[in-house]
Amino acid sequence: MLISYNWLQRYFKKKLPTAEKVAEILTFSVFEIENVEKRGNDFVLDVKVLPDRAHYALCHRGITRELATAKPEFLWISDFHKMWKSDIHAPTAAKLMPLSIKIENPADCRRYIGRRVENVKVQPSQQDWIKKLLASVEQRSINNIVDAGNFVMFDMNQPLHAFDADKVKGAIQIRRAKKGEKIITLDDKEIVLDPEILIIADNEGPLAIAGVKGGKRAEVTEKTENLILESANFQPTLIRKTAQKLGLQTNASKRFENNLSPVIAEWAMAELSTLIMESSPNAKFGEVVDEYPVPGSPRKIELSPVFVAQKLGVKISEKEINEILARLNVVDGLIPPERQDLRSVEDLVEEIGRLYGYDKIPSEKLSGTKIATAEINKNFYWENKIRQVLIECDFSEIMTFSFQPKGDMEIEKPLASDKAFLRTQLADQLAASLKLNTLNAPLLGLKKIKIFEIGKVFTKSGEETHLALNDFAEAKTALEKILGEKITGQARKGILEINLGALTKKLPGPKTERLNLSNSKGLAFRFKPISSYPFIVRDIAIFVPTNVTTEKLWTVIEKGIGKEKKLLANHYLFDEYQKADKKSLAFRLVFQSQARTLTDTEINKIMENVSATVSQNNWQVR
Repeated sequence: MLISYNWLQRYFKKKLPTAEKVAEILTFSVFEIENVEKRGNDFVLDVKVLPDRAHYALCHRGITRELATAKPEFLWISDFHKMWKSDIHAPTAAKLMPLSIKIENPADCRRYIGRRVENVKVQPSQQDWIKKLLASVEQRSINNIVDAGNFVMFDMNQPLHAFDADKVKGAIQIRRAKKGEKIITLDDKEIVLDPEILIIADNEGPLAIAGVKGGKRAEVTEKTENLILESANFQPTLIRKTAQKLGLQTNASKRFENNLSPVIAEWAMAELSTLIMESSPNAKFGEVVDEYPVPGSPRKIELSPVFVAQKLGVKISEKEINEILARLNVVDGLIPPERQDLRSVEDLVEEIGRLYGYDKIPSEKLSGTKIATAEINKNFYWENKIRQVLIECDFSEIMTFSFQPKGDMEIEKPLASDKAFLRTQLADQLAASLKLNTLNAPLLGLKKIKIFEIGKVFTKSGEETHLALNDFAEAKTALEKILGEKITGQARKGILEINLGALTKKLPGPKTERLNLSNSKGLAFRFKPISSYPFIVRDIAIFVPTNVTTEKLWTVIEKGIGKEKKLLANHYLFDEYQKADKKSLAFRLVFQSQARTLTDTEINKIMENVSATVSQNNWQVR
């Protein structure tokens, strides 16, 4: 979920700390932040919202609440307990033509709010602040009506829709589609419907696929003058199945399938009406028609400090518990309606522990308790023993997709057409990885690429564990020495594939000794992203006196590279020999940019500077 820093700032009186600090606060309290990127005068946070919190947190107000919950010293613009509601007065209702709404099955549609709006002016949005905020989360501006609906959805999580009222014939009906009914969606695709799909319809047929996609027939255009606004709540499983069946995963379906609170629909209608009023000041708004067959009752959860202490293993004062609950907007045990995840007393205790700080909860030692010795899994033991041997032989482990274009077992609902089957072997993907890594060998500083994979394959005979590796002659000998068994497998195009499950069956049970899974060579690892732009390789060989060290020569080369050192992705000595009273040292220099494609001209200029600097020491460039 992309979150705009400037959008968040709208809800605080004081300036927020830096975007990086905001990301840190959220990371330590609730969410994983995958990236923070500067975009113009804004910053965008890529927040990983897991399904258990998606019903309230796939929006800016949800993230805002979590931010203020984590840091209670932050001050709200609006009243803390009503922050989901609009702090702007919605337009006054006028007497317009009555709007009729019919819900066929309350289990499919838990709430449907509609409203007529007349005398609107549909035009390119003049509200620059909305356009800028939508652009920050990669949403293009369509018109003032669509932009208002999109803004509210990304602001408070409730998807909305607007119909051209003059194209709607009769009542708004929320029902299952009839077999063979068709709809042309807003993106001009014709879809054949069936009774498993919930639709919004009128007397003439489908208007929209409920919770997923609008239809073309009642589309809002620049000629539209009158609207019917929709703010609804649909059964989440039904929307998820429809989106998957039709291959139409949308921003709306993503939210509906995560079980939104029906209460938010009311707040969102008020916010949408306000924004439309601002862009069309001459518009007239009808009464809000709210079909809510089975209104949910407020949830109340009783909690005692003793129960909290029993579950968390630490005593927290009643005053501190109440302060934490207040930050969650839980007052007198009443759960805020948007928090669909808080259903039991244990859920509340978990939130208290999160906000109190798990780092404050001491670990306890078990005294007088005999700990049973864990049984070592034989397959796990030997697979990791093999890993250690291969790493000692300078191999690197890879992991590739389990899905392929062909195979013995087909996926019922594949992620893509080229991932429709479970793999039957590892060799093909290892060969592809070998090719890719060989191309990048200069960048990686490797003279030879040696890789292996241990993974599951799925054949007609069942699931098997295989090992595949290249350059296997030396490794095969080392493995046979450690395992005490002759290794057989299928060798093809320089890759050996072994049925590891069949091999481990022949091996003895594991010893009780602890298996060392740490880095056996004691190497220090440093990870950095690989640029998507191509690299350029240049070699330079230099004759120097025998008393000149490699380090001293490299210092001179670095001086020649100068301020362009930021473009040096890697370097290493790849050749050395002595001739009479001089020796030749050859370096490989790999240049790459994180932001653009380099040209031969600019790299040639760098190498000319390096040669000139080297020559100043009376050393000869070969």
